[in-house]
Amino acid sequence: MVAAASGSIVAGRCSGRLRIESDLSEIGAPFDSSDSPQRTARAAVTRVTAGLRSSGWLTRERVRAYAIIVLAVEGVALLIMLARSYDLFLPIDPPLSFDYMSFYAAGDLTDHGGAALAYDEEIHGQTEKRIYGDPRIPYFGFYYPPIYELLCAGLAAMPFAASYVIFMVVGAGAYFWVLRRTLRDPVLTTALAAFPAAFLTISLGQNSFLTTALMGSALLVLDRRPLLAGLLFGAMSYKPHFLLLVPVALVAGRQWRAFIAAVAAVAVLASLSLVMLGSAPWHAWLTTTPQTQRVFATGRVGFSQLVNLFGAVRLMGGSTELAWGIQAMALILAAAVVAIVWRGCRNAEIRGVTMVAATLVALPVVLFYDLLPATIAMAWLIRDARRHGYLPWEKTILSAMYPLALLCRGVGEKTHVPLGWLVAFGLLGLALAHVRREVTR
Repeated sequence: MVAAASGSIVAGRCSGRLRIESDLSEIGAPFDSSDSPQRTARAAVTRVTAGLRSSGWLTRERVRAYAIIVLAVEGVALLIMLARSYDLFLPIDPPLSFDYMSFYAAGDLTDHGGAALAYDEEIHGQTEKRIYGDPRIPYFGFYYPPIYELLCAGLAAMPFAASYVIFMVVGAGAYFWVLRRTLRDPVLTTALAAFPAAFLTISLGQNSFLTTALMGSALLVLDRRPLLAGLLFGAMSYKPHFLLLVPVALVAGRQWRAFIAAVAAVAVLASLSLVMLGSAPWHAWLTTTPQTQRVFATGRVGFSQLVNLFGAVRLMGGSTELAWGIQAMALILAAAVVAIVWRGCRNAEIRGVTMVAATLVALPVVLFYDLLPATIAMAWLIRDARRHGYLPWEKTILSAMYPLALLCRGVGEKTHVPLGWLVAFGLLGLALAHVRREVTR
């Protein structure tokens, strides 16, 4: 019996050894029965690293499941926020406002003949409080050119709640349509729509859906319908800093018809605002531009809300001069990358992701909800990867951008550790890796 038991134990050990040896052989680690705990730990780290590098764990079924879970959590969060805002559940005291109030107040002033007053903080702030019905709400400034007041005036002609819903539904619908046309894959489209910046855009009433839809659709039709693409780029002039690298890309890519159409669209929209609103709003906007720059440079809008290098340097205690200097270098680098890639690469996917990622890197002011165009860059990366294969680490890096985009504001506020800038630079790094593969293929 002892012999039998001993034989059983030996057989069990041998069987266990064979299983472990088989597992370790998959990651290229030799098996040694005398492995120390340190070697076992190293083997485990190697195995995890190999899994993250290949991203084989991120199957289509898991992507679908993760997207559904994230969307469900975001939906519940929005319902809770809505209930709290209307004192139905754990009322907020003092009450909170949100960014859309700024747009609606500017539109209300425009509708009553005071478009220039939207740039007067005292009057604009009083209008926000009157609309909300509570003088304790925080103030949200209006920093957009008069072109945007044309849209805000139309929104303010409707009741507040109805205008907010319409603005969000139309914007989100256009954004989702662009994602779907770019990817043509319902699972991946849904996964990208679950990106935290989309949730933040809805909860704040921001215009990121509109910006992303215009940029994404312009890139989507650029090669087939350059005039339409130019008009779509020109429509982005309501948020002019997002046009920063568009001329660089179009000139470097010899997209002359798109370039001319974009310039014409900007000229038409500016002229229309001059005819309808007069010159006073433009004078007020240009006059208050230095003040707007100080709002972001001095931390009145918290540095934790900025997701560029300027915000990262200021969040960590760097001076304004140092932050602007580093951001200027980022701008030069981003412009050079766009010029080189659009000049020499004919791959539409690579050009698209390069321009979007470089824009997010270059922008002097980019807030956490402005990361939504990153999903367009991700869509272009996925399109190229489906044709030529994913790069090592690519799926893992793209997945990591979700928690980075969600947590960057809170982590930055509590710890002064900047995370948001990693999203834009990660996308630009992946774009350059795709360029390198394109060149060497």
